[in-house]
Amino acid sequence: MIAFPLLRQIFRGRLDGSVNESNLSITLNNGAEISIKGADNEDNLRGVGLTRAVVDEVDYMKPHVIPEILMPMMADKQAPAMFIGTPDSYKQLYEYYNKGQSNDPEWMSWQFKTIDSGYVETQEIEKLKSRMDERVFRQEMEASFETVGNRAAYNFDRNVNVKDTDDLSSTKWVGIDFNVDYMSAVAVCEYTDGTVHYYDEIRLANSNTTEMAKAMRDKWNGIVEVYPDPAGKARSTTSSVSDHDILRDYGYQVIARKAHPSHRDRINALNAKLLNAKDEVKMTVSPSCIELIKDLELCQRDKNGGLDKSDIKRTHAFDAATYGLEYRHPIHKPETRTFIV
Repeated sequence: MIAFPLLRQIFRGRLDGSVNESNLSITLNNGAEISIKGADNEDNLRGVGLTRAVVDEVDYMKPHVIPEILMPMMADKQAPAMFIGTPDSYKQLYEYYNKGQSNDPEWMSWQFKTIDSGYVETQEIEKLKSRMDERVFRQEMEASFETVGNRAAYNFDRNVNVKDTDDLSSTKWVGIDFNVDYMSAVAVCEYTDGTVHYYDEIRLANSNTTEMAKAMRDKWNGIVEVYPDPAGKARSTTSSVSDHDILRDYGYQVIARKAHPSHRDRINALNAKLLNAKDEVKMTVSPSCIELIKDLELCQRDKNGGLDKSDIKRTHAFDAATYGLEYRHPIHKPETRTFIV
């Protein structure tokens, strides 16, 4: 309905291409074919290899279409592809967008807002604002990834908190979460005004504390202070030696509370840094911290206001980031006293 009429207009009457209305395709004189196909019946997409692919409305396709059908068809010719569409929560388009924001040289990504395109009149945009709730308007008109869930990092805004900087000359420390899957660590630079910048991360699958300590030493040589899960003082993920003792053996200064801080305390400390009551942003994250950004956007609160742990792939970077943050910047609760008169 959208693409083929444009192709028809371009090639009808030209000698270098013939139009096939029934197949929705254009065949060029050199044998190349431009074909428009729907993905509702994905098996019809299977066939010869592709030289290039443009995939529209990615989030409204079945999840297996791109990785299991299209990508193998592009592999033999190393075909470039463009994935576009309106975000629908945190689905496939979100994954591909994050790859483009990482250091992976094979991926690039952008966000373009409908309201900035010039194709929709200002008065129409204002009408849509009155008809849509805020979340739907951001998703449909501003290409924003939205969720109806109860986000733990509710003050996190990718457009505000995701930034890069070359100034990493201030105090550095590392937050660590112990798990076999996934062992996670985040590197932090903290400035004299209390602003923290998460500039790097490590995520290891099927791993242990020793492997993490070695990876940290190799990647972040010179950092001494680490803020791990307080429960690590009692046991190790793989041996009778505690996780904290293993870190000390590698020369790290282990700093942790005696008791595990509550999820609420860590969530509150995090959101206060993301955006405080004075509208100050005191926390930023490098685009390279893909797993941390995912956790900040995807992790949910449970019915008690704590951290929902139902997704085994998530919360590990969130935990690693907030152990040190809550220790160094706790939310000081006012002392309350009861007077009986």
